[in-house]
Amino acid sequence: MIHELDSTFHHRVRLGICSLLLRNGRMSFHELKQHLQVTDGNLASHLRVLENAEVVRFEKTFKGRRPVTYYELTDEGRERFKTYLKHLRELLGEISG
Repeated sequence: MIHELDSTFHHRVRLGICSLLLRNGRMSFHELKQHLQVTDGNLASHLRVLENAEVVRFEKTFKGRRPVTYYELTDEGRERFKTYLKHLRELLGEISG
């Protein structure tokens, strides 16, 4: 069962990012940073891992004169994360028996 867990999500920050995006849809870098209480560099590195795995996509835009980067789960990322959660629930169910 444990071998079925997708290691892409198996870090507390990446788990947090994907959970927030699954629940809220599109969120800005700033919103993710506030919710997760991590540094810019830490958040950026975890988002890069998720981008490289094609789990999240980003869009750079402007709000007034300020640049804003928004993130959301890709369709594939959403399905992969839901599968990860399903396997995690099954594993926890086996443990709590």
